[in-house]
Order: sequence, then C-alpha cells, then structure tokens
Amino acid sequence: MSNEKPKAQVDKELNEALKETFPGSDPIAVDRTEDEPVRPIDRRPPLIDKDLVEKLSEKAKSEQSKSK
Repeated sequence: MSNEKPKAQVDKELNEALKETFPGSDPIAVDRTEDEPVRPIDRRPPLIDKDLVEKLSEKAKSEQSKSK
C-alpha cells in the first residue's frame, strides 16, 4: 500500500500551509495536524491582576528614582 496522497490533496494542503505560515521566511507546516496543542495542556497563563501590576509599577518607579 502506498502512503502517498493524491496531487490535488497535496496541493490543497500546501496552499493552506502557505496561508498559515508567517513570516514568509518560516518553513511551511505541511505535516502539522489540527489536533496538536499550541502549548502543553497543563500550562496556564500567569495569574496577574491590577493590584499586582500597580504594586510592581510603584516598585519600579521607586527603584528608578533611587538610581538617579
């Protein structure tokens, strides 16, 4: 049995891969499947909130004023 895909299907996949490739210098992603996670499933974004951002901003400002 042959694992080769019909030319029309390969052309369609190549066209789709070219559309998804950015920037143009990146190799095309022909072998990528849709079910692959972009990042590990157990990885979550960091938890931050407005209070933490303000606290860190004040800390950075005070450290910057000390260095002047």
